Amino acid sequence: MVKSKKESYKKSDFNYNNENEDAPPIPKTLAITMIGVFAAITIVLALAPLPNIGFVNLTAVIETIAATAGSTGFLGAFGVTMGSFIYNMYKPSSLFLQAGFLTMASGAFFITMLMYRKALISAMYGLILLGLFFLAPGNIHVPMWALWDKYIAILLVIPAVSLVRKTFCEELNTKYLFPTIFLISFIGLEIDAMMGNLMFGLYGYNILGMTAKAVGDMYIPFAFAAAWERIIVAFISTLVTVPLVIAIDKNPKLRWLIHRE
Repeated sequence: MVKSKKESYKKSDFNYNNENEDAPPIPKTLAITMIGVFAAITIVLALAPLPNIGFVNLTAVIETIAATAGSTGFLGAFGVTMGSFIYNMYKPSSLFLQAGFLTMASGAFFITMLMYRKALISAMYGLILLGLFFLAPGNIHVPMWALWDKYIAILLVIPAVSLVRKTFCEELNTKYLFPTIFLISFIGLEIDAMMGNLMFGLYGYNILGMTAKAVGDMYIPFAFAAAWERIIVAFISTLVTVPLVIAIDKNPKLRWLIHRE
């Protein structure tokens, strides 16, 4: 007896991707469960005594891990947002108070947009953050050149999306996997930093009792060191994410988690 199309689906057939347009949508309960998993991991990492690399705490690795390995339906990004939101309600950021979750959320969502090949939207979002940065009252004395790495990150959006297209096909192309993950991770971390810089210029500097002039002077000595910090964290994120993506891709019950076109 021939099974109907609906009956013949396996759990691995469920996806939000374009691999199987006839496949049914992922059950909401499964999607919510995966968001909860990524949120829990984010909270655990935030509570763990992970070291800092410069100003970047290694908790930031979850942005790349979740946004890539859980890119389908933005599940990983939603999980990171929920997890960091809950943590910030429990322990508000010393610089951004309860809004501190927006930095990690921005990085995770941006990486997922790159996974969805949204080059124009991603670049426009980065440019908007840059524009708002220079309009923030606390950033009026920050020299434009001090954000040189942010300009490069936005310019790298197009080659990053090109690499994503080559890597995350119906069959995972491991040849480009490491440089692809590293590039989107670096860009995502820079977007995370841009959101933090914007919020710092809006009100964070007031919390510390700094003047706008002092904020400008602070950016100059760290203009190049900050970029190296994010390169190192992006490299560590890549080392963790690459084997995870390969393992997920080989598991038919989890393969749907990674968006591919």
